[in-house]
Amino acid sequence: MAELTGEYDLVALDHPFIGDAVEAGALLPLDSVLPPGELRERAGDSAGPSHASYHWRGRQWGGAVDAACMVAAHRAGAVERTEIPERWDDVPAFARRHGREAVLLAANPTHLWGTVLSLCEAGADTAAGPREGWRRGADGRPEWWGDAGVDPALLGEAVERARRLLALCAPESSAADPIAVLERLADPHDAALYCPLVFGYVTYARPGARPALVAFTDAPRLGDEPVGTLTGGVGLAVSARSDAGRDAAAFVRLATSAQVQRGPAHAAGGQAGRRSVWLDARVDDEVTGFYRSTLATMDRSFLRPRLPGYPAYQRAAAEELHRGLAKGVRGRDIVTELGNLWRKHVRA
Repeated sequence: MAELTGEYDLVALDHPFIGDAVEAGALLPLDSVLPPGELRERAGDSAGPSHASYHWRGRQWGGAVDAACMVAAHRAGAVERTEIPERWDDVPAFARRHGREAVLLAANPTHLWGTVLSLCEAGADTAAGPREGWRRGADGRPEWWGDAGVDPALLGEAVERARRLLALCAPESSAADPIAVLERLADPHDAALYCPLVFGYVTYARPGARPALVAFTDAPRLGDEPVGTLTGGVGLAVSARSDAGRDAAAFVRLATSAQVQRGPAHAAGGQAGRRSVWLDARVDDEVTGFYRSTLATMDRSFLRPRLPGYPAYQRAAAEELHRGLAKGVRGRDIVTELGNLWRKHVRA
């Protein structure tokens, strides 16, 4: 991030990079150049915690131009909508009915990590009861993810659930990212029919964009209530070294406005960061109900830490998790190593 902000006025970033970027003095706080009322208005019209994800240590460092989280996806019309699992415990029956090749998961290291964290949230939600499991700390992290790392017991359960889930999925899942998964679901001749957890991409829900339409639904849950998953999305930030900081901030203001997100950004294939756009019936109809079918998950989605050192931790932890599950390492040993990596990389 420090290198990029030395070359560009504007940078697009994921929220876990905020801590490193701020520590490096790379970003211009938007609250220093944009009207406070407009920032409050965006905070009140955020799809899930998207706007808040770029608010760190009392300052606003970016604007949400895109909101996303992990949801379920299937090839529209290839299976009955009633067959799509609403609970994690229903996924094995789907795999038995349609075959292992029909179930694909984005399970390369980065996205397997997101799946395990989302399974942590599902487990916490079930243990705590309705509306209690998705309580958040002051920085948007779930309560099970404190400054000492992820709760080991919850993480251990999630690792074992992921192990069982991978056994139900096509073997090539372990190398797949979301685009690979969604491209296969959009191919009417492909054996893959369903993915239980993948980042939602509105472009695949646009009629005519691909040979087959991909339908998205809320993430599977363990309990009775809708559950949140890992927040993704993209923020637009301004370089602290830019000679055109105010002009760059004005562009962030424009790009995150409701008018642009509902209009030209949507028309160009964008995925809105504004909740009011997610609720716009016209917009939603043009993407075959993508927004209304995944809003419950988006509303409850959770943030990853923005602590300095977190990006390095995520890279190392994702590789360790992926390697451990591939080699059949005991879950408790994987959890121990993930804890060691947290203490090595993250500056809480």
